[in-house]
Amino acid sequence: MEFRRILVPVDGSPCSDRAVQEAVALGHVFGSSLTFLSVVDNPLRGLYGYSEGIGYYGDVFEALERSANEALDRSAAVARDAGLAAEVRLVRDRPPIEAILEAEEGHDENARKAYALRARAAMERLGLPKGYTRELVARLRQDHGMPDARTLVVFAGDEPDAFFETYAIRPEIPLVEAGEGVIARWGEPYVAPLLLAVQEHRRYLVLLLGSGHVRLFELYLDEIEELDAFVQPLDSSDWRPMREHSTGMPGVPARGGSGKDLFDKRVADWRRRFHLDVAHRLNRTLETLGADVQLILMGLEPEVGAFEAVLPAALQARVVERLPAPANADAPASELESLFTDAVRRVEEAAGAALLDRIQERGVWGFAPTLQAVDEGRVYQLAVPWRMRATVVRCERSGRVVASRAEARNLCPDEALSEVPLADILPALTASQGMQLAVMRGDNESRLLQDYEGLAGLTRW
Repeated sequence: MEFRRILVPVDGSPCSDRAVQEAVALGHVFGSSLTFLSVVDNPLRGLYGYSEGIGYYGDVFEALERSANEALDRSAAVARDAGLAAEVRLVRDRPPIEAILEAEEGHDENARKAYALRARAAMERLGLPKGYTRELVARLRQDHGMPDARTLVVFAGDEPDAFFETYAIRPEIPLVEAGEGVIARWGEPYVAPLLLAVQEHRRYLVLLLGSGHVRLFELYLDEIEELDAFVQPLDSSDWRPMREHSTGMPGVPARGGSGKDLFDKRVADWRRRFHLDVAHRLNRTLETLGADVQLILMGLEPEVGAFEAVLPAALQARVVERLPAPANADAPASELESLFTDAVRRVEEAAGAALLDRIQERGVWGFAPTLQAVDEGRVYQLAVPWRMRATVVRCERSGRVVASRAEARNLCPDEALSEVPLADILPALTASQGMQLAVMRGDNESRLLQDYEGLAGLTRW
């Protein structure tokens, strides 16, 4: 057996240092390259919803990350001093077993092992029979045909042989990371995470603008589809006599003067008519898709500017990003996808940051105060973290939701009370209160947790 690459998880402990020495010795024997991996787990795991833990998030996470980097640097130095190639990887806010199994990209078997292990642990916590759990885990370790998918949704009945369905979908799902990469429920079909994904993902239309040619793409739930293409060739055959005769020399094209100016004007008019036609068709498409669709324009700056100039004000307001022309404007949608998704990520990060700024000016934040404002019907846009771990207290008959049992007993003294995960009731809560949902990720999530105590909203009054 030959080991060309050796993966070494490290945490800076004496046991970890010993593992580094053993890995270096093994690397000498086989001439292996070494990869040192350290995982900085989420210090708020289990604390979200308790404001006394949130305030220390930044300090704790920085200390953990600093310690992990020191362990990685020390381990890599040992390997390099011994003449071995070494690289380091720091994985943030992921369950360690998942990070280790998925360290080698492209190893589908490792990925299946990772989510099968997490699923088994989740089912064991539910107290499901061991035989049933073993059967589901065995099924999960099979290939479910999800090369581009990030989430596997499983519905299983009392007898998996009678009912077992899986759906591999591309979007990452809110809540799943909060559950260490898996959520398991037994009973009624648990669709709250899927409903949240639908609410959290906006729909975008991308127009790739060329001269006399426009391609229209739709981005939704991390899927890309080319919807249409508009083509209007420039036929200037009947303009040729005017261009030629304008010089007074038949057969010699004009280089300037009234004939050339008129030609340029006709080209501009042709372009404007084409753009107006595309804008009209675009408006009809938007009427079909709904009011929440946003637009991204891509192409050379003169073409993008000319098209945007003919858009009605209502459509101009939907334009959220402008991108330069791609290297190959005829490339298939799959090759353009990364350009589009990167643009969407930038747009949504900027929108999240702007929302938090507006909340600071005229909103409400803090877990209990925000829930109170929601109960009063004052919140119209609710900002929640991607990893939702909080529980709330619900009055069973009225459905009112508050932060504590003491508040609930005051609001609904004659009702039965239950503690439920906020995420489980969030889709129904946003619908009943007429709220828009904004799920914060990355830096915006950290800011929401640290500066706004994990929950915030824009208020109607």
